[in-house]
Amino acid sequence: MAAVKSLLKRSPKPARNKSASKKNGPRKPAAGKQKPAVRALGGAALLSAVRRMSEPSGTARFQAGKALSVTAAKDPRRVYPHFDAIAELMQSDCKLVRWNAMQILTRLAAADEDHKLDAIVGELLAMIRGENLISAANAIRALGSIALHRPDLHDRIIRGILPVEVATYETPECRNVAIGGALNVLKDLGASAMQRDDVAAFVRRQCDNTRGAVARRAQGMMKEPGSRAG
Repeated sequence: MAAVKSLLKRSPKPARNKSASKKNGPRKPAAGKQKPAVRALGGAALLSAVRRMSEPSGTARFQAGKALSVTAAKDPRRVYPHFDAIAELMQSDCKLVRWNAMQILTRLAAADEDHKLDAIVGELLAMIRGENLISAANAIRALGSIALHRPDLHDRIIRGILPVEVATYETPECRNVAIGGALNVLKDLGASAMQRDDVAAFVRRQCDNTRGAVARRAQGMMKEPGSRAG
């Protein structure tokens, strides 16, 4: 009897059912532990962020890019003095850095009194003719934002966006997605775009797009007041 009691004392506790815990999924983070919001930068922190974003490697450059983008959206004049340094990052080997730089420069359009974005527009248009859908989609959105602040660039941007229809991406469906982005930009530009014959013809052709969402968008644009597509 004593031997039995001794064995019971030494017997290990039942093992935890790991498979059952896996079914319940990972533990939820405790309340209040969400990532802090990215805040706008000021003073010396701006220059420091530009330098970090220019680093050849590391994730700190991505966080710096986000902070600069937030700051540019809130106060473009605060970031504008760093335009040239950020523009150089459009040539970065890292796609994320290039995309962050693109977004920041786009948000500086309202402060671009020196018309520095004129040179960037050419680079963005070249991305539309490239093979990468994400780069093309980002470029199309960026060009649309620039055009809203720079009416003098409307003709150049519109003529440069329309060839997305014949661009070569990974798949034909990728091209349809990019076309949908182009339609959004043209619609946002309003009469300056929708009353053009080349835009009207582009919109009419997209009414038969094989991507349903794109076709419906084009059909809706045909009904817009003042549109020549209808």
